[in-house]
Amino acid sequence: MEPKFLDTTAAFEKFMSDLGNCDGQPSRLHADLEGNDLSREGTLSLVTILLELERDVYLVDVTTLGRDAFTTAGADGRTLKAVLESRDIVKVFFDIRNDSDALFGLYEIRVDSIEDLQLMELASRNFSKRNVNGLAKCIERDSTIPFVERRRWQVVKDNGKHLFDPQRGGSYAVFDQRPLSKDILEYCTQNVTFMPHFRDVYRRKLCDAWWRKIETDTDGRIQLSQSRTFRGKGQHMAQGPHAWLSWHRTTAERLSRTLFQAAPAREQVRTQTPSLSGHSMVRSLSDHGDELTNMLRQVKLTKTKKVLDEDSDDDFVYGRSSTQDFHGGDKEYGGSVCGMDVQYDGFVMIDLAMLADMFDSSIEAQDSHR
Repeated sequence: MEPKFLDTTAAFEKFMSDLGNCDGQPSRLHADLEGNDLSREGTLSLVTILLELERDVYLVDVTTLGRDAFTTAGADGRTLKAVLESRDIVKVFFDIRNDSDALFGLYEIRVDSIEDLQLMELASRNFSKRNVNGLAKCIERDSTIPFVERRRWQVVKDNGKHLFDPQRGGSYAVFDQRPLSKDILEYCTQNVTFMPHFRDVYRRKLCDAWWRKIETDTDGRIQLSQSRTFRGKGQHMAQGPHAWLSWHRTTAERLSRTLFQAAPAREQVRTQTPSLSGHSMVRSLSDHGDELTNMLRQVKLTKTKKVLDEDSDDDFVYGRSSTQDFHGGDKEYGGSVCGMDVQYDGFVMIDLAMLADMFDSSIEAQDSHR
């Protein structure tokens, strides 16, 4: 995927003009920031944006454009600052905290309507929610991504880190060098490449109650990142929301999955309410009729237990400056995960425990309409 480099106001104005109407629609912008000590005390060098549904990737050269990167308006008068601050436009980030710190501290941008993939992944787990994952760990443990792609992702990541990671003899100053090296271009591009995939995978595992928790704690992360006491490095950055460790859903909450299904076509949702929980509502699985319900009643569920390896992700070692890295590696991370063997007509397939909740919800919905 070849990124489009935006380093002139003319090119950026065209980008903003071509962005189109994003208000009240499913997430269109997936973003990642890079910089030299990315924070209010450092610099913001690049903003990488992937657009759905085109799958186009743009690199906004903040080093060259400066404030023009956020104040240059498109034909409709809208700026990138306005888009990032809009409550009506959903933006997807992986761990918004340091990105928000840099945007607010350096450019007075108060991000809003953010979907944080890191919290979505944490909420979707059926094992320990004590510590969050880095992006690398999410890719490593996603069996739906072919091994060849995961291996390629790791190679690109390693090539980039050798250039910018001080622990490997690199320097974060490479993000400000022009022209950017091929390895840095590839590194920035691939950080957003899998975001739409992860968003789809995680949200399909979440009940409505978890969506509300994610929305609340994402807002909390943003508020914290804009406070005077925020520290973007340290072991605390690897910890999940403390309240999640003791929170348990009620039976009714477990069965409420109105946001579970795939998002509708973009043109069908232009007038939808633009809240976090309003971008993936479609018809219930129960609409598929009695055939599905009868099949689900015959499904035999038997619980199994699988033990995950301890976390070995380098992202928890060095401290996040310009990438999705963290400091500190709590070895309590991981633990066990409960999966399910789903047996039907002699076939066996492996799925997460949430599949049972989906089945129950669909059956209950069918029964309630009889």
